[in-house]
Amino acid sequence: MKNHRKLLVSIFGGIGLFVLILLGTMFYFGSIGATIAYINGESVYIYPKKIDLGNQEAGTETVAVFYMKNLMANDISVVGEKSSCTCAFSEKIPITAQAGKTVELRIKTQLPKYESGYDQIISLMVAESGRLAMHPVQVTARIPNPLEIPVSVEEEQNNDIAQTENHK
Repeated sequence: MKNHRKLLVSIFGGIGLFVLILLGTMFYFGSIGATIAYINGESVYIYPKKIDLGNQEAGTETVAVFYMKNLMANDISVVGEKSSCTCAFSEKIPITAQAGKTVELRIKTQLPKYESGYDQIISLMVAESGRLAMHPVQVTARIPNPLEIPVSVEEEQNNDIAQTENHK
C-alpha cells in the first residue's frame, strides 16, 4: 500500500511540476501558441496564421492584420514578403521586432473584380540569426457578386463581323 501511495505522489508531483513549468512559460511568452512555437524551436510566433475576410465587394482593397512575436533574445526583422500576385503587399516592411516584443503586420489586399473568391498565401521573409526564414500566412475572402468580365474591343469587332457575315 505504501508503494502505491509513493507511486501516486510521484506521478502527481511530476504532473504538478509539468503544469507549473507550462504555466510559467505561458506567462513568459504570453500565450500557449507562443509557448508551443518556442518549444518547437521557432524564432517567431505569427498569429493568426489565417484570416478570413468574409464576404467582400469585388475589387475592394482591405487590410489583413497579423501579429508577430519575437521569441529570440535578439532583434529580428521582417525584410520582405512573397506571394503569387501583386494583390497583397505591406507598406511598412522592413519592420523590426525587438527581443520578446510583438509587432503588427498590416497586409493590404486588393480583392479580384471578376472572381468569386480570394485565397492567397503570403510568405513573410524574416531575417533571424544570420539566416532568412519564410513564415507563411493566409488571407481568404468571398466575393458573392463578382463583376462580369468585360468584352474586349477586339471580341466585339469579331462578333460584329460574324453577325454581318451571317446576314449576307
